[in-house]
Amino acid sequence: MVAIDNVASVSPRLPQEGTHAGSIILLSILLSALLVVASLSVAVDGNGWNLAADMVSRLSLLLFVAMMVVEPLSRLVPNRFTAAAAQDRWGLVLGFVAAAAMSLICIAAPAQLGGARLAAPTIAYCVLSAAILAVLLFVTHPATRRHFGGPAWRAMQRVAASYFWLAFLLTGIERTVGPHRPDDWHGFSLLLLTAALLLRFADAFRAHRSALAEKVA
Repeated sequence: MVAIDNVASVSPRLPQEGTHAGSIILLSILLSALLVVASLSVAVDGNGWNLAADMVSRLSLLLFVAMMVVEPLSRLVPNRFTAAAAQDRWGLVLGFVAAAAMSLICIAAPAQLGGARLAAPTIAYCVLSAAILAVLLFVTHPATRRHFGGPAWRAMQRVAASYFWLAFLLTGIERTVGPHRPDDWHGFSLLLLTAALLLRFADAFRAHRSALAEKVA
């Protein structure tokens, strides 16, 4: 999936080196916590943790799309605003990791706090997602590229980005066409994921065309 893995070749910077990376991470954690508290407060029939997991997952999807598009957008529409956003990509990555981890905690909470039994597919999803989040967190450190080299570093990003893009996509499709109450959010999420992919396709095409032009020249 070229459009997902056309990551920039520059190494990640530590969060504190980004313009607003620390603020992005803190805001992600605070918003996730607020969504959990609000969901537990308004939910009925003991469905609070499920609602919290869903609401925090929606926040994580927004952060995921943002981290996917900021760099391609800065190259396709170069200006000081898109350039500043691209500098904070790794802050968005860490913000996404924080929100996604909170969502997984909410999924597992009924089993840990209330003694409920989680279905085997749910356990598998939580374990696999946690492992991929650990990989994504791992590649945010500058030492990862130095120690493993560019190809391995890009491969780890490729696996993580592809996994979560497909996970969000399949969830949106299942909630849109499955036996659930209609929810405009899931249709909107599919549009966001498709737009992010198209934007990255456009960036990959631009890079390919530029490379061809340089060879011809």
